[in-house]
Amino acid sequence: MIERKHYIDNLRWFWILLLIPFHAAMAFNCWEGNYIWINGNKVLSSVVIFISPWFMPLLFVLAGMSARYALTRRSYKQFVIERVQKLLIPLITGTFTVVAFMTFVADKFHNNYNGGFLAHYKVFLTNVSDMTGYEGYFTPGHLWFLLYLLLISMITIAIIALQKKVLPKLSFSQLPTSCLPVLLIFPLILTPVFNFGGKSIGQDLALFLIGYYVLSEDSILERMTKYRYVYLIIMLICDISMTLLFVWKGQQTGIVLTLCNIGATWFGILGFIGLAKCRFNQNNTFTKYMSANSFLIYIFHFGWLVAIQYYLSKTAFSTTLIYIVSIAATLLLTLLTCEIVKRVPGLRFLFGVSKKKSNLIKQH
Repeated sequence: MIERKHYIDNLRWFWILLLIPFHAAMAFNCWEGNYIWINGNKVLSSVVIFISPWFMPLLFVLAGMSARYALTRRSYKQFVIERVQKLLIPLITGTFTVVAFMTFVADKFHNNYNGGFLAHYKVFLTNVSDMTGYEGYFTPGHLWFLLYLLLISMITIAIIALQKKVLPKLSFSQLPTSCLPVLLIFPLILTPVFNFGGKSIGQDLALFLIGYYVLSEDSILERMTKYRYVYLIIMLICDISMTLLFVWKGQQTGIVLTLCNIGATWFGILGFIGLAKCRFNQNNTFTKYMSANSFLIYIFHFGWLVAIQYYLSKTAFSTTLIYIVSIAATLLLTLLTCEIVKRVPGLRFLFGVSKKKSNLIKQH
């Protein structure tokens, strides 16, 4: 039995919590629409740009690592059934409840929609535009991650089964640490594959497979952690440079910006995993609670945030106050919702929560 990697759970739930200030800041971004858009603010826009490069890519890498550990005690069939229960059912439920509500509020905010929530399903189900949902139309919203992870998990099972037959002894455990930065070439090459609105299945599949085959190797992790602060320093340099160029200089294209984004993404992934392994492998009452709720936090937080920011946008509160209040209120109401859902058997099933545990895609 493989010892549980608590640092993966802890890094995952912390990343999910980070979504609340991230999505709250999107209401003040300087470059695109949002479910609720209040005004452009460069400081809060910087929060979004700083987090963006490594945020979702790291979750796909962690999912790949977790899948490796899960498959040591599950058959392919068991893994597929679990993925359907944990991903497909919550995806459908969440899209037609939480995300539908978000588009309803967005339609009221942007288009002065006067109908009720149930009546808005006619708009939601019969209109498709750019899939953002900002105009009230159909979208999977933030649950695109569940959709992509489901598809990638199914593809990965086929890849693993083929690899076991063709290269049964394949191992990357002796891969030199110096080669780790080179691995970023694979997500880059696959980025154009099934790329929808900047969200690439090809890229995320590559990240998932790197997590599965490479970063799940204990020998690699042990060597990698020695350079965690080097990775994080490089990430900070790239991230700060990218934020200055994109937000403060208004330079939204260019080779320097692209290179900074790539550097921040990959060295952020390596640095944060290394840091978590060394510093955040705790297993206590608080971390258990957060791990058990992270999946539901992921599903529900954005719905509450959109509703709260909709009403706060009608006040004379300052940008700072709206931002802080929306984060605090969203966290409180989201945790309350988690507690309710966990106590209702039907809701537990619909939102992919097992009876005893409910963390985000707990695969190991």
